[in-house]
Amino acid sequence: MKKSSKLISIFSLLALSFSLFIFNSCSKEDVAPKEGLIAQDLKSLTLNTGFTDNIIPIKADRWAVSYVKDALTGEILKDSMGNALKLESVGTVEMEAGWLTLEKTASNELKLTLQENFSDQPRNFVIGIQSSDRQDEISFSQSRGDEYELINKEIKEIEGSRKIYVSSEGCSSLTVRNDSDQEKNVETLEIFKDVKYSSEFSSNSYGAFDWINKKDASIFMDEVLIDDVSHWQGKVLYVKGKTFENYIKPGNSQTLALKPHRSLSIRGEFTYLERSCNYTFTIKNKNSGHRFNLKGVWKQKVPLISHTIIE
Repeated sequence: MKKSSKLISIFSLLALSFSLFIFNSCSKEDVAPKEGLIAQDLKSLTLNTGFTDNIIPIKADRWAVSYVKDALTGEILKDSMGNALKLESVGTVEMEAGWLTLEKTASNELKLTLQENFSDQPRNFVIGIQSSDRQDEISFSQSRGDEYELINKEIKEIEGSRKIYVSSEGCSSLTVRNDSDQEKNVETLEIFKDVKYSSEFSSNSYGAFDWINKKDASIFMDEVLIDDVSHWQGKVLYVKGKTFENYIKPGNSQTLALKPHRSLSIRGEFTYLERSCNYTFTIKNKNSGHRFNLKGVWKQKVPLISHTIIE
């Protein structure tokens, strides 16, 4: 009887040990970490460039971009309609600020286009990816490129925008005298002292005026031709809005021969040319080689011919 009791105890101990082994094995399987949705080397990206149509592989058949947020403040960023930025089905969504576009392709890929960061402060943001049983994140820290260059210009004058007219804009009147006994040349250029060239750039492209070096923001634009003769060529400041340049330059002179003991009243008029041009600039990030296009309108006013009118 004692022998039988010992056998039962041994079997009970073996059964308990086996049960604990099975439970322990199941527990280990339950807590085993699942594979992430994003490859480890793509989870945290630091860059000083933009990019176009970059593919981020997602390790799931069904997935969605559940949020895009500011990495520092946690603020959920919005799409172009003012809603929280999400991407669930095949299609494209653009950020409200315009610097990020996300696309879910028909082949179930995540395609990103990221505009340059022209700020002196890094742009830090996080893209959240969600599948049925997993979630993951991609973190970005994007800085400004060290230098940008204009590598191509396409400038086309808008048909019908050119006009040439005579105006007294910028001109004034003056009375000149010769109280001497001899004829002399009197200076009259003062009547044109407020005559100016003007240049005006406008653009809705992202970062249209932020890429250029502020210390040297001048660029060459297309010359003004009339009957194949150049009437203006040179650089203008590439900035948003209007800029002006004096018609009269240091050292310029205009005189009128005036007889002895005479006085004359004179005034000025000018023939001006105005035109508008569409432009496309191709800019390159010199560090990465990333290229992007900017489109806009350039308006120009050019003083062509001065007229001195004796009254």
